[in-house]
Amino acid sequence: MTHKLIYALIVASLATLFANADTVTTQDGSTLNGIITLIDKGEIHIDTKYAGKLKIKQHEVVTFETESSIVVRLDSGTTMSGPITACSDGTLQIKSEDGVLETNTSKIAASWAPTAADPEIDRNSRKWRYDFALNLSGKKGNTDKSHLGTDLDVRLKGPDDELHFGFEYEQGNENDNQTDDRALGRIGYERFNPKNIGWYVHNALETDKISDIYMRSTTGAGASCRVINNDTQTLIVRSGLGYRFTDFETDSRDNDSSATYEASLEHSYQYKDLCWLENKLYYSPALDDFGNYRAIHDSSLKIPVGNGESFWIRMGIKNEYESQTSAEEKLDTSYYTKLIYSWK
Repeated sequence: MTHKLIYALIVASLATLFANADTVTTQDGSTLNGIITLIDKGEIHIDTKYAGKLKIKQHEVVTFETESSIVVRLDSGTTMSGPITACSDGTLQIKSEDGVLETNTSKIAASWAPTAADPEIDRNSRKWRYDFALNLSGKKGNTDKSHLGTDLDVRLKGPDDELHFGFEYEQGNENDNQTDDRALGRIGYERFNPKNIGWYVHNALETDKISDIYMRSTTGAGASCRVINNDTQTLIVRSGLGYRFTDFETDSRDNDSSATYEASLEHSYQYKDLCWLENKLYYSPALDDFGNYRAIHDSSLKIPVGNGESFWIRMGIKNEYESQTSAEEKLDTSYYTKLIYSWK
């Protein structure tokens, strides 16, 4: 009697576990139970209770079915909403109020929840993204040291263009001596055609008392090329002309203004969902004196905290070189660790 009771409880538990669950059957005969949340780019996304969120290649799936209604878009462009039933011959039946549509797994281009948007439309639409970063460090004892750095990064990004606003601020002291006092605001826009050739324009205003800069304005425009552009990696090369004006803190130094050439490289690489590697290079000499130039290098590793959608840790190194400056050092190297909060 006891064994029968235990068996009944196990069966009831399993029935509860898989109640209202969708099923996916693969070519090797495996059956996965969970909730199908999305079909996009040849992958079926299923959220399971026992293994979390999984992605299965669509060509490896023989059939699937859902308990609840989902929206399905076929390769032909036909869109229909309703629960999906798997038939014994491997076909799928989508049952809606307007009737029944029979198809198969290979003909489904995308699928999504009724409350969500078509992933193709969502992917091709512009979206705002906001990143706020904080870098706060200090030391007390033989050396009293403090540093505060904040970044605000705002982007309106589409598949082929991007509008970018940014603001940076740094303040630092060591043994009552100021080591950092810098603020930077920037705006830029870039657009590409279907062949990944495009153009860009940008402007930045900067003040840096440690480097004797009361106000610097940098403007540039030119051509850009997306050498690599896929879901995991992007490489953009830019080249153009600009104008740089610098007003110095020291009264004895004359204002510096000159037309400039600028070249830059921006690379990003995503390793699964574990980390993002980003590299930036910028070189800008004056056209009338190539010995008067600025060079900037920034490499960082961004790691998600928790689910990786809101909080991130960015660790990196940044080098800024001024060939002609009244500061003590021409090369300014900084190592940083930033906590980033992102939202849309």
